[in-house]
Amino acid sequence: MKLKAFVSKSSFAVPEGIEQVTWPFPSDRLHWRLFADHVHPFVVRRDVADIWHYPKGFLPAGFQVRGKKVGTVADVMMQFDADHHPESRPRLAWAYWLRTLKHSIQNFDLILTISEFSKQGIIEFCDRHRLKHPPIVVTSLGVEISQAGKSRPKEKEDYVVHLASRLPHKATTWLLDQWILLGQTTKDLPMLRLVGDLDARGAALLSKMANISLTPPLPRARLEEMIAGARALLLPSWIEGFGIPAVESYLLGTPVAYVKGTAVEEILENDPVGGFHRDFDSFRTALTQVLNLDSATIERKGTMLAQRYTWENCVRSTLKAYRTVL
Repeated sequence: MKLKAFVSKSSFAVPEGIEQVTWPFPSDRLHWRLFADHVHPFVVRRDVADIWHYPKGFLPAGFQVRGKKVGTVADVMMQFDADHHPESRPRLAWAYWLRTLKHSIQNFDLILTISEFSKQGIIEFCDRHRLKHPPIVVTSLGVEISQAGKSRPKEKEDYVVHLASRLPHKATTWLLDQWILLGQTTKDLPMLRLVGDLDARGAALLSKMANISLTPPLPRARLEEMIAGARALLLPSWIEGFGIPAVESYLLGTPVAYVKGTAVEEILENDPVGGFHRDFDSFRTALTQVLNLDSATIERKGTMLAQRYTWENCVRSTLKAYRTVL
């Protein structure tokens, strides 16, 4: 099977050995992104491929390429945010992206997704909007860490890490609220290190808290170093399609506190240690569990996850799915 990649100037580098066609514009700007999404069938030959794989999960609104169309729909987080945090985008943006997602799902010949949790979410999305969907196949992601991460130091320092975000479903401000309560009821809390950005409320909370720090987004090697030295990674996201940081953290020798009932629980194989519900007592119990995990248990978990979530496994399952539509 021969693979050709169509990319823009702002796309990630294509691995060596894959034929590449680069369009002379960056797709990280809105107008060029819309152009790339909807006009590319007029730019490429309609019969150039037997299968067209759309990794972002969106098909053009009108004219289509010729051949089977496969889309990776990683999650339906867009619907979650539209329901629970409608203020996070303009109304017109919600209407556009949800309509595009509905159109794409109905016109794909095959959908690939990244967890059973996401597959069920797509099915529920289709039931809600009375859409007919094609077969949906789960092809789990590959996860790996850098060479620097693989040669990480074994020593742990007395801090925990959270990847802070302005996105509401990442629940950074919720975590800060819980951390303030913990400080009132728990002695000898580790330092909380935030990496990323805060919204206005999060920044206001941070200004009143002690034993906490905020670092802007870090280069990968620096971030891995920080996570490897931490006692735990805190992942309070209400919804995730997969939860790559959770796997990466275990590969770096650091356990994870996460929200139950999300894809992260599935990816960590329903591990009861570290899982919490959306309440203070459950979170406090989960934090205590991960802070007291022994290094041998953490290492076994990391080894198991490293063997399961490889790019080789992802490629095999993706090729197998391709063959079902040829």
